[in-house]
Amino acid sequence: MPLDIKQLDYIRQANEWTPDLGAKLAEALQSVITAHNNIELQTNSNSNGPPQPPGKINGLDVQAANGHFNVAITDQNPLYRGVQYYVEHADNPQFTNPVTEHIGTTRNWSKFLGNSTRYFRAYSAYQASHPSEAVYHGDAATPLAVFGGGTVAGPPAATSQGSGTGPAGVGLQGPGVEPWRGGGAPPAR
Repeated sequence: MPLDIKQLDYIRQANEWTPDLGAKLAEALQSVITAHNNIELQTNSNSNGPPQPPGKINGLDVQAANGHFNVAITDQNPLYRGVQYYVEHADNPQFTNPVTEHIGTTRNWSKFLGNSTRYFRAYSAYQASHPSEAVYHGDAATPLAVFGGGTVAGPPAATSQGSGTGPAGVGLQGPGVEPWRGGGAPPAR
């Protein structure tokens, strides 16, 4: 719906014989403020900088059998619409070269990774925010290994290319910690 600035015609015609110009101008500007605030709320954006990331998710549970891994994220935080979830898994507890899985707005994820040992962490982010703090299966100091089981080894993990504006091989980026990736200034939009 187009932005409607109240009293715009009146302001255009205003002159020194219109003593209530200030009140009408204030009303017009208030309508711009209201529309602006509505857009910020509906898009979870912030015209003064990036929006705050969502709160740290409450928990991460990972189960596996016959090479199939099933992840459940618990998140009871107050949230804006459009929150996105990310699961990262690696073959080491330091999460060197993690594989990032963007699972969207859902808090469950399943994938066949074969009879392999994987470590998991998860976090959330909004489209333009930094990611939240990660939660680990186990804890950050000692993530728990999850054994896939079964008889099929599963595919080897490809080299991580990262996510969003983050560099390859680096986790905990979500949509990207930096708003722009590339040399110099961002292109004009």
